[in-house]
Amino acid sequence: MTKSFEFLVEVARHYYIDSMSQSEIAGLYRISRPTVANILKECREKGIVEIRINDSSPFSSEPGKKLSERFNLVTVCVVPDEVDYPLTLYKTCQEAAGFIASLLADGIKIGISWGMALYHTIRQMPKKGLVDCEVVQLMGGLGASALFYDGSELARILAEKLNGRSYPFLSPLVVKTPELRQALLSEPGISKTVAKARLLDLALVGLSSDQPADSAVVRAGFLSEEEAQDIYKKGSCGHLCGYHYDSDGRFMDIPANKRVVGIDIDSFRNIKRRIGIACGRQKSRAIYAALKGNLITDLFTDELTALQIISFSE
Repeated sequence: MTKSFEFLVEVARHYYIDSMSQSEIAGLYRISRPTVANILKECREKGIVEIRINDSSPFSSEPGKKLSERFNLVTVCVVPDEVDYPLTLYKTCQEAAGFIASLLADGIKIGISWGMALYHTIRQMPKKGLVDCEVVQLMGGLGASALFYDGSELARILAEKLNGRSYPFLSPLVVKTPELRQALLSEPGISKTVAKARLLDLALVGLSSDQPADSAVVRAGFLSEEEAQDIYKKGSCGHLCGYHYDSDGRFMDIPANKRVVGIDIDSFRNIKRRIGIACGRQKSRAIYAALKGNLITDLFTDELTALQIISFSE
């Protein structure tokens, strides 16, 4: 059988574009399947077919590989920076949403903190009809001033998308005294959420700088600038779920951390997958410290921030 160039192209098109199997092509042309395999091999040898592996994915970037190796991360996604920060954040959250969707399964229990990054991530996640899915707010709320990216609202939206049930933390994020914190944690509604938070498969968290000018806790009104300055002078680098941690990623033994109403630190560390989503060079020190302390297992960030983090570790 003479194999013209046109015939080779035709077979290649059926296999690679029309997704026909080798057996189907063999039946179409009344030839054997091994003959089809040899034709496809010839197509590659003659350059009719070129197979390329696209390694430009944000999951396979060079900065991402370095971060993964240096901090033993499960997954790293480094998104190229766009013309402005909002668009960069949106694209990063878009990648995070797709990745999180790939982890979902019936019976999954998800914890969620709060913040703009998680807001954009949750809004871009697809709807899934899961069975027995639970979404648990990891700590108390921010109040009406930040309702749209408050943890209770994010938990509600995500549970609705996944056909699951949400468990809110019916408390402020930070209260005035450790005694009040303990009393709230003993309340039936809150203690139920605390118990759920200790059984999570996955946590979605944002990371924030503790520099007073950049602190999300200050913007939300839970710390004054004076309190934030004092915590920062004591060595605080960032906060996660309301808890302040130092430059080595260790949660600090300070009064402010004893007034946070939420999942306890040990229970948070016991969650198998802790996905951090954060962009912006102003957060690079906080992200670096969180990586050093193994506070997160997976990271979604932008390229300029990733390069800054890498420079800290060299």
